[in-house]
Amino acid sequence: MARLMEISKKWHGSASSKVTSPTAAASAASCPRGHFAAYTRDGSRFFVPIGCLTSDTFQELLNMAEEEFGKPGDRPIVLPCSAACLEQILTDFRGTSKKHTGSGRAKIW
Repeated sequence: MARLMEISKKWHGSASSKVTSPTAAASAASCPRGHFAAYTRDGSRFFVPIGCLTSDTFQELLNMAEEEFGKPGDRPIVLPCSAACLEQILTDFRGTSKKHTGSGRAKIW
């Protein structure tokens, strides 16, 4: 988790950092703090809480995305699921994270 915070600070902390992709710049400009933008297979955009990265289910979804689409690089993250599926995953995560206050990893499925 500490490594994730370092990456987040690196992305958001430096005003001199440049974003090379116009799409990435648009996503970064409108993305709420503590979230990252991700797209579903059908093109829907979601602001995903960074806390989801601790979820085994979400990590598996990211692994599947990397296998199917490759590493994002200078393009947005595309997840291999529908908007309805991601909405359910995020709803489950929010419900689980409210129940689990404290340390440890929360499984959402």
